Amino acid sequence: MLTKMPMALCPFCSSDADWPEDIVVVYLSKRQTFVQNNTIIEVEGVLEHGSWTDPETGFVSLLRLRDARFDTP
Repeated sequence: MLTKMPMALCPFCSSDADWPEDIVVVYLSKRQTFVQNNTIIEVEGVLEHGSWTDPETGFVSLLRLRDARFDTP
């Protein structure tokens, strides 16, 4: 997940109405190396919008990036 402010919210316990407006769920196209949570990254992918529940995890999102990849500038 990407958001401008750190937050502690359980995606499995909350509906999409509880999410801040600027949060984006990112589905990576392939596994990538972890970077620290305070590292600035650039992300590219296919943008999807509208309420959607991931059938595998039950995660509810309003905004998603699919087939995404990231890099540090």
